[in-house]
Amino acid sequence: MNQLINEYFDAKQKPLTAHLSIMLSGLLFLLTSQVAIAAEVDRVITIATQEWAPYQMEVGLQNDGYAIEALACVMDKLQQPYKVVFLPWGRAQLEVKQGKYDGFFSASQNSARDRYAVLSNTFIAQQWNFYLLKHTSIPLNKDAIKSNAQFGGRKHSNTTFWLQKNNYNVIHQASSLDELIHLLEKNRIGAILESDLFFEAAAKRVNIPLSDFSVVPNLDRSLGVYFGKIFLKQYPAFLDKFNQHTESCRFTSEQAN
Repeated sequence: MNQLINEYFDAKQKPLTAHLSIMLSGLLFLLTSQVAIAAEVDRVITIATQEWAPYQMEVGLQNDGYAIEALACVMDKLQQPYKVVFLPWGRAQLEVKQGKYDGFFSASQNSARDRYAVLSNTFIAQQWNFYLLKHTSIPLNKDAIKSNAQFGGRKHSNTTFWLQKNNYNVIHQASSLDELIHLLEKNRIGAILESDLFFEAAAKRVNIPLSDFSVVPNLDRSLGVYFGKIFLKQYPAFLDKFNQHTESCRFTSEQAN
């Protein structure tokens, strides 16, 4: 009698077990599909930037520059369609904050940007130097420069943000580095903190030899892509996938020489 009862319940449990197995498999499939969908961006990603030779430039109908090439390398590995849009730098950052664009680059980290965007791995080399006139009376060391120099800075730039955050004396802000170099040449300001490659390109553009300046290295500040938190909320797995390819697409200062 007991054997018959056990056989009866075994027969009842087998369909139930099979049914539960099918349900769990279906649920796992749905969860896996949702993760895959979250990782894939099913549209063109828009990246805002500024004209910032030699990192990113518009040359005719083409985009060019060290940062442009590094970004293209990562996106090609991801097989991800994207578009770079050139804007004034302050507007580029603001409109990522507002969600109009998905990211901005090339950019270094600061706390103001961190409030509305997340920085990728940094993979584009940049060195911040102090630039003073060759005949400056200020001793060429960091402490003396901080104590004595009156700085000019670019509006909305991280160099200006850093100077102000660290209590340097910023007396003038300009829209372009070209303007700041002319002010430095006329002794209207005493120093500039700027990206090395960017400064070299600007000095060449305004026909002032680099030998006219004293250069004091300050910080290594590598660059990456800031992706807006609005974008990352929609595609939370994207940044990890982007970061998987930054090392193989790295731009180093040696490549510029």
